[in-house]
Amino acid sequence: MWVKGDLHVHSHCCGDGTLSVADIVENSREYCDFIAISGHCRTPEFRRTENQYKEVVEARKKFDMPIFCTGEVEFPIPRHTMFITTPDDRELELLRLLVEKFCRRSGVEGLEAALAELRFVEENWKENCFMVFNHPNAPDVATSDLLALAESPVFRVLACVDRGERRAPQTWDVGGAWDELLSKGFRISARCGSDFHGHFTLGGHDYFPGEFVQDHLNVERCDYKSILNAYRNGNFFTTCGNLISNPEFSVTENNGIRQCRLAFDLNGEMEKVEVVSGGKTVAEFTDFSDRFEKTFSVPDGRYYRVRGTGKMQKRKYTDGEFEPLFLLNPIYF
Repeated sequence: MWVKGDLHVHSHCCGDGTLSVADIVENSREYCDFIAISGHCRTPEFRRTENQYKEVVEARKKFDMPIFCTGEVEFPIPRHTMFITTPDDRELELLRLLVEKFCRRSGVEGLEAALAELRFVEENWKENCFMVFNHPNAPDVATSDLLALAESPVFRVLACVDRGERRAPQTWDVGGAWDELLSKGFRISARCGSDFHGHFTLGGHDYFPGEFVQDHLNVERCDYKSILNAYRNGNFFTTCGNLISNPEFSVTENNGIRQCRLAFDLNGEMEKVEVVSGGKTVAEFTDFSDRFEKTFSVPDGRYYRVRGTGKMQKRKYTDGEFEPLFLLNPIYF
């Protein structure tokens, strides 16, 4: 079954957040089947993360939905990353140890320190944790650094869209850093997130989690372990504006010829769909009906991914328009 959620959400336990964990969950249940509260996890403010954890524990008693507790840590490479595990596997201890040992604000900097952090998580949390690399274009992270980090089985997910309509070219663009990672054989997925701090109707500049961007996970059950495994294994797709639903994506090979089957339901007006392999667009479509369904040949490649854009839509709370989009995570060969 498909479930929707958001991993990048800030509560009032951050210095720049506005709502309690309970208020965020209450307002997001319309859009999300699961959520992660992901405050700013750093020195000297770890007490805020401890307060967040207490609120998450109480919210779990009140709401019948998975609520992960994580945090944006100050990664040794100048970027925010999130490490996500299940509630039964020392979730607060994970965050505390990362802050104590690897916080960039404490002077722990550089690629080697970042690799040491990933090894630490791998050794102590095994396969029950994964890292999301947030804001990869704020500014761009060196692709050579991303390639080194991708050697770790903990590094599983790159952000694409967050904080309203901020789109990361390293993830979105054809031939960008994500394509280079995939071309080298690394199995990295892409996701979107709200980066929620405060809602438009409450004087903020963000949508509620799941209201504007959505991760759609294919799981047997909507529980913590199934959600974690879906992210680790790339069993999800991501949308802005719920542009599509019910995607089917496969590539088969017969007599040396590869055939791609792509199908999905359209929830809005589509502009263009591209199939990408080897950092290039290998198929493109601009003709759509309510149900898109095509079978076509594609050249040999190590991976195939799909991205699409919809026609511009009016923003819900502010003036102007936005471009809906979707990304299907790769099929590997």
